[in-house]
Amino acid sequence: MVLKILRRDIIRAARSGGSWAYGLVFMAIFLSLSAIALDGEMSKLRQLGVPLIWLALSFAALMSVERVFSEDLRDGTTGQLWLSGVSFMTQATAGLLSFSVVYILPLALTAPLWSLLFDLPAVHVTGLVLALICALPGLAAYTAFAGALTGARGKGGFLAIFISAPLLVPILIMGVIATNNYPQDGIAALEYRALIGLSLLALALSIPASAAALSVNTDR
Repeated sequence: MVLKILRRDIIRAARSGGSWAYGLVFMAIFLSLSAIALDGEMSKLRQLGVPLIWLALSFAALMSVERVFSEDLRDGTTGQLWLSGVSFMTQATAGLLSFSVVYILPLALTAPLWSLLFDLPAVHVTGLVLALICALPGLAAYTAFAGALTGARGKGGFLAIFISAPLLVPILIMGVIATNNYPQDGIAALEYRALIGLSLLALALSIPASAAALSVNTDR
């Protein structure tokens, strides 16, 4: 059932007229304006490129959080699936997976491209990609949890941002440090293990919490 819901969400996103790409547009605007604000000075661009890319990706993910569960909650699909025997835990897992594939993964795939804007060395780009792989489950889990809490409220985007932003701070800090330390310590850097641990913790906490939020927000 998880794969069926994932397939449905991918098809829905493909037919949405490009709304899934709003995060990519925001990320492009944010990073371009940041580069302009730094006057194109290469020393500053290299120094601030990594944290700016992490911030842009996080903000772009938060811009899309309202779309995780909102449509199913509003049209009653969540309740119908529950009546059909699909547990809220299964729906929460499927929603998290589809949010990761449709909204988070495209942001991560463009990160190496944006590293060219900041003239990051190849070794830092490699460290950035590896750090994103370790951190993406955590980023997706916390933002999806906020979407489950606020999805039934209609315009709950700002509330979702306030809920999930503090939870993302440890992941962002570890992600930036891991990327910067990769040239010296490689994948064995302690920060990479910390990112994996934070992501696993986020999954363990957010999936049951999202299921509970869906249960509360569903009319049965």
